[in-house]
Amino acid sequence: MQKGQAVTLQITDINRYGEGIGRADDGMVVFVPGAVTGERVTVRIEELRKRFARGKLLETVIPSEYRVAPACGLAEYCGGCHLQHLAYAEQLRWKTDLVRQNLSRIGGIDGGVVRDIIGMTEPWHYRNNVRFKVQRRGGKVALGFFAAESHRLVAGLDSRSGTMCLLAHRELNRAAEGVREVLEKSPAVAVLPEEIMLRRGSTGQIMVVLIGKPAGAERKRYLAGLAGELTTVPGVVTVVDYARAAGNKTGGRYKILAGPGYIEDELDGLCFRISAASFYQVNPSQTTVLYKQALEYCALQGHEEVADAYCGVGTIALYIARYTKAVRGYEVVPGAVQDAEANAALNGVKNTRFFAGAVERMLVEHVASGYNPEVVVLDPPRSGCRSEVLEALAQSGTRRVVYVSCDPATLARDVGYLHQLGFVLQEVQPVDMFPHTGHVECVTLMSNSIK
Repeated sequence: MQKGQAVTLQITDINRYGEGIGRADDGMVVFVPGAVTGERVTVRIEELRKRFARGKLLETVIPSEYRVAPACGLAEYCGGCHLQHLAYAEQLRWKTDLVRQNLSRIGGIDGGVVRDIIGMTEPWHYRNNVRFKVQRRGGKVALGFFAAESHRLVAGLDSRSGTMCLLAHRELNRAAEGVREVLEKSPAVAVLPEEIMLRRGSTGQIMVVLIGKPAGAERKRYLAGLAGELTTVPGVVTVVDYARAAGNKTGGRYKILAGPGYIEDELDGLCFRISAASFYQVNPSQTTVLYKQALEYCALQGHEEVADAYCGVGTIALYIARYTKAVRGYEVVPGAVQDAEANAALNGVKNTRFFAGAVERMLVEHVASGYNPEVVVLDPPRSGCRSEVLEALAQSGTRRVVYVSCDPATLARDVGYLHQLGFVLQEVQPVDMFPHTGHVECVTLMSNSIK
């Protein structure tokens, strides 16, 4: 096989990135974006590695019965949606199977405990958080997303859907257009933000985060005037600047330019303040489904000590605090901990405490000092949990572990390790938080076999 060669393949599966998987005549595995299981396709080899190749779909010789026309005319080019060409019911079946395969292959555990995924009745315009790239083209400002595996901007309204993004909440799309118009009027080309992030609460409040290089004198003058103009965009109540760290360093600095620096959201009777740096679930309707499942798995009787590791702004901690004795939340982002404390006060919740610091340090220290939570909720980032955290759970003698995961692969790895530490996997409930993408969220229940 050579780069540039055209080959015909039978697609036998889809990987976690939504790419079809086929095998060439010489045995080489070929990944094909846009191909669907069961199809026979012709592709051009565009990337050739030692163990795999990646091809561009040229022709669908025999289409799958599950192939559909994408609702968005930009779906083929935009890097935001990987599965719009796959019927939604088939997306759900594939995601359930993906979780089962990961548990079996990575965790070494029977995937039969995985329940069918809970999907959405209307899987569009669900995102309350969206991030657009910004570029100036001539006298115009363009907002959009990078095409997959590139830095080429796919921008502008899709003529078929008449909107900027079919996954973003409609009010965020309208706000994005308002922000674009404000940016376009500004003559300060050199200090145009590289990206904008828009966040929306169910209250209708919208936050604009301007993301760019560290501010020099020119940028500071520009931002001072820009913030006031942006608050005239309907729904926008606060504007925040995020200056990336200089060079290739990670991190950066947030500065409130207008408004309180946060927005508010309501979730099942609770009110939450969300700042620019804080993690918050992006799909409000499915978040309620997710948290209700987590609460069910906690099986609280009202007397338990509960630990919420990677607690963010305290959403899960406050959600379950209404049903138990006390909850401790652990979070590495100081701003999120401040939000969590403010949220507890806002809702009159008095049985929670929040601790700022790395979970692998704080939780381990507390367990070593005699803290023994009966139930532990884990909601880590995509990279999963550090081994020290999982080992601390075994040492604490916790009765139940409820693991909320946004990555089936790292979930399977951590579940496998917890199994070695004496925990038994009881059930996994996938929830489709991200329709038309390859992402899968799961709530997992494990019990301590030693208890």
